[in-house]
Amino acid sequence: MINRLFTQLRDTLNDVSFMCTHRTKSTYFTRSTCTLDFKLLMAFILQLPQGAMQIELNQFFKKFLPSSDPLRAESLQKARLKIDRSAFTDLIEDSLKTIYQSPFKNFRGYRVVAVDGSVFEVPTRAEDVFGTLNASDACVAKAQVCALYDVYNHIILEAEIAPYVTNERKQAVRLIEQLEEKSRETGMENLYLFDRGFPSRELIRTLGNSPYIFRVNNAFLAPIKQANQADQLVPIVDDQGNQHQVRVVTIPLPSGEIEKLFSNITDESVTVEDFKALYHQRWGIETRYRTLKSILEIENFSSTKMQLIEQDFYATIFIANLLAVVQNYADEELSQEKNGLTYEYKTNTNVAISELRDMVLQVVMSKNPFKKLYIMRKLLDQIKRYVLPIRNNRESTSRKRKFPCVKFPLNKKGNH
Repeated sequence: MINRLFTQLRDTLNDVSFMCTHRTKSTYFTRSTCTLDFKLLMAFILQLPQGAMQIELNQFFKKFLPSSDPLRAESLQKARLKIDRSAFTDLIEDSLKTIYQSPFKNFRGYRVVAVDGSVFEVPTRAEDVFGTLNASDACVAKAQVCALYDVYNHIILEAEIAPYVTNERKQAVRLIEQLEEKSRETGMENLYLFDRGFPSRELIRTLGNSPYIFRVNNAFLAPIKQANQADQLVPIVDDQGNQHQVRVVTIPLPSGEIEKLFSNITDESVTVEDFKALYHQRWGIETRYRTLKSILEIENFSSTKMQLIEQDFYATIFIANLLAVVQNYADEELSQEKNGLTYEYKTNTNVAISELRDMVLQVVMSKNPFKKLYIMRKLLDQIKRYVLPIRNNRESTSRKRKFPCVKFPLNKKGNH
């Protein structure tokens, strides 16, 4: 699959029709004297440059265009405006089709999809587009992000960045409708996981017959609030008066708190333990947001313009998915090589992204198919050199510290 994804990326960026579809004006990228053509410009953006832009450009030209003088940072911004953000969303869609052509981890045939939102910081001068969060006499430009995430295969299926005032439930409805439309075309079935902030009558109607599991607080719908048995069925009504029968599962936690889940999965072969295990998987989207922010530095936007912020956002999503595929493959090889040891092992995400960003460019620029295979094998071998043991059931001590280092935590260093 890795070979197919890299080949697909290289062929797409070399495809003239792809360029014509995603340039913002028909006369763009037609001059043969252009220093950074469409392919090179896309490749540069996919490298996720995070340092001073002129330095990043100088290094890029030194490596791939040594005979040309580096473009100035101001010229780069103008050149990027010639590319529509749809170029990156289409790259994501094409890669997802390739990823899910191969067997993937699932629950009884369902792709398990966690839904969650997050607040992203954006450049201050983008506040007119995204809005601000006002706190402690300070105004900080923020954006509202929502994502749908395959928790078993670590793939972001849908994502949206929108103004800060956007309702994340409305975002979730839009993204679920998009995903369900695409899933119907491929025959894919999804099982959705939601945290306490999402239950709503509208969302229940939107999901229809698609299986879901909501965590719920005591303020949502009297029939669910009054269901105190360990496992029982109750009727509820959506925002248009349609009646639904849902299953309410009450789970006592070790802390003494009570966790309540409700779902339209009424099949008795799906046990309470299955519900607990499935909902526990929702935590994967929280760790993916942490990867996006701390390791991929998605909030380190390269411009204040909406179009370029969206380019950065979706380019990072694409690279995050490519990273997941490479790590999944490397982790499978590790599990076979280290079978029988005390711990299971996983690859180090920080090392993996550092290696991947450079090798994506090498593959895109390479014309030799054998060199491409060599680069990918080298990438996997390099990633597997730096592994971490998986220690299950560990308790976090970070919340017990009164003054943790939040600015530069040692376990969340970037990969500059």
